[in-house]
Amino acid sequence: MPVRHRKSKARAGEIPAWAGYLEMGRDYFDELERVGLTEATARPLAEETWHRIGGQVIQYLEDFYRGFAPPERPYWAEREFGPPGSRRRRSSH
Repeated sequence: MPVRHRKSKARAGEIPAWAGYLEMGRDYFDELERVGLTEATARPLAEETWHRIGGQVIQYLEDFYRGFAPPERPYWAEREFGPPGSRRRRSSH
């Protein structure tokens, strides 16, 4: 029986555009512009986006840092929103 692959929930270009923001909590290189967002407009969408495509973002970052010293985990989004796909609400700091 052939293996069925899950279809990505990400839109084209969405994973690299969100990766830096979800990793660090800041969009240092204005990558969100590619998907029509700014840091201010991204913040309200960050939790939903993390739960929708967070696993793919983690894989993207692992591939991006392959051969280099990876950043420390947990990423900003993991600390703020929990594991990707979970529905834990962000704690108010």
